Amino acid sequence: MSKRGIIIGLLCSMALCAFCYFSDYFIRPGAMVTHLLPAAAYGGFVFLVLYLNPLLRLFGVRFALTGREVAIILSMFLIACGLPDISLGKSLSNAAMWPLHLNRITPSWNQVSILEMVPEAMFCDLSGPDGDAGLEGFVTGLATGDERLEISELPWGVWRRPALFWGPLVFSFLIAVFGLAVVFHRQWSSHEQLAYPIVQFASSLLPGKDGSLSPTVRNRLFIIGFLFAFSIYVNNYCVRWFPQVCIPVKLWLNFHPFTKVLPIIVRGKGWGLFGPQIILTVIGLAYFLPSEASLSMWIGPWLFCLFSGICATYGVQLRSSMMMALAPEPFIYIGAYSGLMFVILYSGRHYYWNTLKQALWIRSKESIPEYAIWGMRLFLGGIIFFVIYLHLRTDIHWTLGVFYAAIAVTTYSVVSRVLAETGAFEIGTVVYPGIAAWGFFGEVAVGPAVLISMFMLSVVLLSGPGWCVMPFLNQALKLSEGRHVPLSRFSRWGLVTMLLGIVVMVPCTLYWQYNSGSHNTWGRISSAFPFNNGVEMLLKLRAQGLEAEALGRKGMDYLAHLSPHWNYVMVSVVTFALAIFVAYGRLHFTWWPLHPVIFIFFGGDQSVKMSFSFGLGFILKTLITKYGGGRLYQKCKPLFIGLIAGMVAGQFVPMVVGAIYYFVTGKSV
Repeated sequence: MSKRGIIIGLLCSMALCAFCYFSDYFIRPGAMVTHLLPAAAYGGFVFLVLYLNPLLRLFGVRFALTGREVAIILSMFLIACGLPDISLGKSLSNAAMWPLHLNRITPSWNQVSILEMVPEAMFCDLSGPDGDAGLEGFVTGLATGDERLEISELPWGVWRRPALFWGPLVFSFLIAVFGLAVVFHRQWSSHEQLAYPIVQFASSLLPGKDGSLSPTVRNRLFIIGFLFAFSIYVNNYCVRWFPQVCIPVKLWLNFHPFTKVLPIIVRGKGWGLFGPQIILTVIGLAYFLPSEASLSMWIGPWLFCLFSGICATYGVQLRSSMMMALAPEPFIYIGAYSGLMFVILYSGRHYYWNTLKQALWIRSKESIPEYAIWGMRLFLGGIIFFVIYLHLRTDIHWTLGVFYAAIAVTTYSVVSRVLAETGAFEIGTVVYPGIAAWGFFGEVAVGPAVLISMFMLSVVLLSGPGWCVMPFLNQALKLSEGRHVPLSRFSRWGLVTMLLGIVVMVPCTLYWQYNSGSHNTWGRISSAFPFNNGVEMLLKLRAQGLEAEALGRKGMDYLAHLSPHWNYVMVSVVTFALAIFVAYGRLHFTWWPLHPVIFIFFGGDQSVKMSFSFGLGFILKTLITKYGGGRLYQKCKPLFIGLIAGMVAGQFVPMVVGAIYYFVTGKSV
């Protein structure tokens, strides 16, 4: 590994962790990490390989970055992308502070003393002299006018207690999923040979050993696709600056008159399907996918909204109006994610078993790479510490801690698998282990205090699984492997990047929040869900005369008083079986039309938004392969790579322009 690549990669990663919040809410050029194909990473990458690196090469070949160095830089930056957004950075501080503010203004919370249900170590300590400033400053900001706060002015003391509680939990869990991602890599990349469409796109643009442009970049079709996508996006951005001069190019269609023909889809909350967006990156990625994957992601949202509409006709609402509440939809995802995790483990059972044996210093016949053994030990050590720490610091018994960890790891793993196999970079489905425990065991057995604590954990660790570090790490490993970077060494530097990123991100995010007050992020919104649901749960138990019994549960006593919500349990069982059935059909029949990703992708606003574009990509690929064969398919690849590159480069332009404008004028765009 090149020292230059490592140093640049670390510097860029730390800069992202330090300034992501500042860019998103002060400069406001567009979120830096909007999804698993972030413009800050891939747009900057395109800018580097197309413009900056050729410019450096003019001063001499030794000044230009090689393909391996660029791969290392991008890979380390991708790992950092999983930290500062809603998957962690924008959620952690809000979870520790924002409920304390809501508790002052929400009478129902005070009525049942809801915050006393969870360990006080989860929250900031407001009892000291900095308590009032710590809370008020977080809500409204401490800066005066245009002046910036001094670092010493922040009430650091109120954050000492939550740092000691959340720090070990977050570090141990992320170390565990980091290790698991390293274990999965060989199975997915070498044994199953997954598509990794986003990595295919990035790898095709990497420069040569002498820093020269890749053959793909010099291809005429690439240039056509790039200029087409780039010019559309930049033109639409210019409309914001010059609305009287520029004409916007609309990338959405209006099929809303058809809602009168298909009212059942609208009833199933599928209104967005009739106003589809044309997302050029999705069309480009769909070209590299197996046809059944693109087809599934096209029709999945339609099938789900149709099913939801039929249920709504009979008075059954699949979706709740509040997150972390009992409703059929989350149990659909719990079953689907669990089914796909079963398929993942079953497909690589021999490899995973032998890796586990060697990680425990037991001999096995299969040759396992050292980095995978090291990754399995990281996973086991991290997850064991996580469960024990939960048991010691909260009311969550170690058996429920194992249950929580299993669901959380399943969520991260399945999101990573979906990205590696399909390139679906926006995943809106969410799985909360607390809801699973609520439905499978019952609130009377587990107790509202334990469930609320599990919800609080989910606010920090699982409020944004579509932005989490594990799928980014899987991309990084595949990209590095393609340039023959030693994975054992890269994994060590990747772990350093992740741990340093957290250390940099937390105080920097707090600093920006205290400058102008916490902004209305998803992390702030989701921090209220555990307690709103907890109040409803407590009042229901009180009305049934079961409150004292539920609150008195300790240890493993819950196992003797299980009261599952069988209707929700059956929903998970059915979707679990369907996911395995579809996976079986795909593996055993060449004509099978569906991919099990359909069960992950058919819910949420993101799937509705991307559905039409996956359909366009599927149709284009089908027509090209049918009438032009494999030769034309290969020939057209640069065109679709150009579409992706042009789109992410166009999304990167507002970040550059917005930053320049802000630092020159002091105003956001």
